[in-house]
Amino acid sequence: MGTSSIDSSTSDPFSILGQDTSATRSQLAQYAVVQAATFMQKGENLQAIGSFKKALALDPQNTTAYNYLGQIYMSQGKNADAIKAFQQLVRVQSNPNTANYSSNAPTLVDAHVSLANAYLQDKQYSKSEQEYKTAAKLDPGSPLADYTLGQQYMQTNRLSEAEAQFKKVQKISPNDGNVYYALGQLYNKQGNYAEAAKDLEKSLTLKKNFAAANYELGVAYNGLGRTDDAKRQLSILQSSDTGLASQLKFILNKPQMISRDTTKNTSFIDMLGPGTPLWYLDPSLSVPNSSKTFAVTIMFNNDMDVSAVTNSQNWAITRANSTEAGYYNNMMPVSSKDVTIPQSPLSITYDSTTREATINFRISQNATGDAVIDPSHIVFTYTGTDAAGRKMDSTANAIDGANPIPF
Repeated sequence: MGTSSIDSSTSDPFSILGQDTSATRSQLAQYAVVQAATFMQKGENLQAIGSFKKALALDPQNTTAYNYLGQIYMSQGKNADAIKAFQQLVRVQSNPNTANYSSNAPTLVDAHVSLANAYLQDKQYSKSEQEYKTAAKLDPGSPLADYTLGQQYMQTNRLSEAEAQFKKVQKISPNDGNVYYALGQLYNKQGNYAEAAKDLEKSLTLKKNFAAANYELGVAYNGLGRTDDAKRQLSILQSSDTGLASQLKFILNKPQMISRDTTKNTSFIDMLGPGTPLWYLDPSLSVPNSSKTFAVTIMFNNDMDVSAVTNSQNWAITRANSTEAGYYNNMMPVSSKDVTIPQSPLSITYDSTTREATINFRISQNATGDAVIDPSHIVFTYTGTDAAGRKMDSTANAIDGANPIPF
């Protein structure tokens, strides 16, 4: 719309408001919108809001003003105000007599999506869901509403419905890296790391410089035990997004056992090999049916969750049976004289200053007093979490006397 009717000689275009013609009021509303845009560019949102409100006082059907007011309010966390602004935008664009069909105006679909976003930010999930569905119905060929509804479902743990939405979007936009990213993000949340890695790798082939996808791919690789690949994603993020790099580094810094503290293991000599008479560990065990409580102290690299590490259900005591741990009795059959190995500790104490857990367990002599044991191949495994809630690194959560390096 032209501006020739505004007297350029006056310093205040609003001084002609007394003319009160529809065309004049529309022009002045547009002028107020331009003013608001200038304020927004300067980051002066309070002044921008004032100008947009002035525009709406002059032209209650101004879609640009409603749209940007809603966006500003959302950025400020003023969800109720944003919802009201977008509701008005939907009202205007829903009415053929007031709708703005110009190319730079938000469409009715855009209006419903914006209103849905405001509801979603305000956690009014049923209302946001309805708005997304309305937008999708108005334009079935557009992936935006379905994609964002999928994000809502994932955010609210409706994971199967989220997957259905993303699969729907995948059919509409098969070459959009964002949808493969969303699927990867979803599969990570489900713990389906193999599918997550596949979709995230596809995402990064379709969309370059996609830090969020690099992060999720690092998570997927970590879940698959592909530590070197996860570290490569970390390296990429350290150059592209330091915030996500910090988050991935936290995930990769999983708790591990470091070593046994042999200075405190004197009550259980775990360097002795197969066929060791039980009384070698303590003379009191020469008595038939006697028993003795032993202790082994293990060091960790991270601060551990005290309640988790002292919970005997998070520990297992087993006979070694692997390349890393070695083999109990050097793979010779267990005889009737071999002692019964307790499956779990009696108790565990934890020293937070040294990050050491001391595992107390009981071993009993047999009725004839001639029991034997292979102390070097008794494996202690911890499957709990550290103080940050991270699960143990499965490549360093067990140790025995035969291998001083955790496995």
